[in-house]
Amino acid sequence: MTSTDAQASGYDCIGSVSSVASSQNSSGRLSRLAFSVFSYIDHLVFHVLNVMPPVARWAYYKLLCRRYGRRVLLDYDTYVRYPHKVSIGNDVAINRGCRIYPSLLNKEATITLEDGVVLGPQVTFFGAGQNPRSENLADVAASIVVRRGAYIGGNSTIRYGVTIGEGAVVAAGSVVVNDVAANTIVGGVPAKVISQRTFD
Repeated sequence: MTSTDAQASGYDCIGSVSSVASSQNSSGRLSRLAFSVFSYIDHLVFHVLNVMPPVARWAYYKLLCRRYGRRVLLDYDTYVRYPHKVSIGNDVAINRGCRIYPSLLNKEATITLEDGVVLGPQVTFFGAGQNPRSENLADVAASIVVRRGAYIGGNSTIRYGVTIGEGAVVAAGSVVVNDVAANTIVGGVPAKVISQRTFD
């Protein structure tokens, strides 16, 4: 990967996110067997939630999420791993098939959707990943924040360490690896500025 490619892909700012234990070291704290058991139970819970009435799903997320606001629309087939690390504000709309993956090993890394955020179908948040500059692909993780009133189009992917500004719009099918300024429209792979929002 050239330096230009690295900048375009967002890997130029990899140093700004927190490194956590490598996969070799972390296996001592969370063994593969233990994780397999957790994954099995989590899988069962996911399928049970998908057939439960809205009030039961509301109670589940209200109890387990870091924050779960009022008038949240959480469509079916949405998956939230480690809900205790996810904050969802008031009047948030999360459409069908969204995936939210905060980091487990980095205790300070969370995912936050502020008031009025709207997610199209199949939006994915990755709160952790691997550092391509590390020989052993060391784990890296950071918080993701989506500010008030932002909209993320369907099938978009948001990488760890990203903040999407208030009122920003992410076009469908984008991969966001850098911060997005408030009231800015971005799109593409990786996402780049298309224009500023204008209001009638």
